[in-house]
Amino acid sequence: MSKNVRQALGLTGHYSGLILFAIFTTFPFLWALASGLSADASKMYLFPDGFWPHDASFMWFERVFQEMPFLTYTKNSAIMSFFTIIGVVVVSVLAGYPLARMKFPGRGLIFVAIIATMMLPSEVGIVPNFITLKNFGDFGNWIQESLGLGSSWNMREWIGLNSYFGAIIPNFAGAFGIFLMKQAFEAIPQDLIDAARVDGATEMQILWKVMVPVTAPSIAALAIFTLVNAWNDYLWPSIVMNSKEKLPLAVGVFNDLTGPFATSDNILMAAIVMTVVPVLVFFAFTQRYFISGMDGAVK
Repeated sequence: MSKNVRQALGLTGHYSGLILFAIFTTFPFLWALASGLSADASKMYLFPDGFWPHDASFMWFERVFQEMPFLTYTKNSAIMSFFTIIGVVVVSVLAGYPLARMKFPGRGLIFVAIIATMMLPSEVGIVPNFITLKNFGDFGNWIQESLGLGSSWNMREWIGLNSYFGAIIPNFAGAFGIFLMKQAFEAIPQDLIDAARVDGATEMQILWKVMVPVTAPSIAALAIFTLVNAWNDYLWPSIVMNSKEKLPLAVGVFNDLTGPFATSDNILMAAIVMTVVPVLVFFAFTQRYFISGMDGAVK
């Protein structure tokens, strides 16, 4: 067998595997899209008819706005995702830099302990976080009473249960973000840091004026990961949020369009598509930063 034939067969097998993987990962979204665009709901669960629209219409998408406060849920998800990204990036940068570039006793043990938390399921922290957040709200009210702020401004509503702060604060410190930034900081040449120290820069100046700009692609990759996780977060917000006007998309869509009061599976599919589209659009415009950031972290 000639070399060209072997290369052709190798490329064929390579791209065939990629195509099959793409179909496997995207078929739920394609099914949801076809169901949301089909005015005829009778063929939704038929194969292969369920994978393309029948009597194409936007009626189900219109009913999403009529039967649920979709824009309110979207606003809540946007607010929570934005502040989650800010918190995760700041904590990951501040934790990753000393682990990568500063020498102190127990550095390796601390890093191993942080990485070990990745083996624990997220459900482990639900009860401790709930108790902590409840007490944090009580502490906020105590501060409010001590400062004589009055009852017109309830700190429990801002930092306790049923608050944006309570829904996002447990996500700020994550092992993945710290690991990613540590790897990115370690890839920076030591000469660059030594030059900054010779010029009289402090450690914080080196971090924010030298390290952060150089590792911008890795920070962008971390921001994209965080956005996807925060946008799709369901379990923790569903536990701490009890006000309908504060629910994020994942929780609001599930509560309104599933269960015994569900009106149509097609409406649910249309809502799912509208929930996913913002993340897909964001990733489409930032994928080059994601790829370059992950490549730099791996190296």
